[in-house]
Amino acid sequence: MIALVDFQTMYRVMILFMLDRVKYPLTNTQITNFVLDRDYTDYFNVQRTLSDLLSSELITAESTHNNTRYRITETGKQTLHY
Repeated sequence: MIALVDFQTMYRVMILFMLDRVKYPLTNTQITNFVLDRDYTDYFNVQRTLSDLLSSELITAESTHNNTRYRITETGKQTLHY
C-alpha cells in the first residue's frame, strides 16, 4: 500500500521543528532560504505555511526594520510533540 503524504502538514512540522530547535527567533529569510536551498518546496508554499501557522497561533511574528522574526508558541510546541 502506498502512503499519501500531506505536503502542507510536512512543511508545517518542518518549520515548527526548526523553530523549536533554536534558542532565538528565525527570520522569514532564514526559514525560506533553508527550505528553498534544499528544494523542499517553493517560496509561495513557505509563505502560505507561515501564514497558516500564524493564524493557528502555533507561531508568533515580530516585525522590525522590514524584517519578520518567528517564534514557536507553547501551543506550537505541544502540537509538534504529538
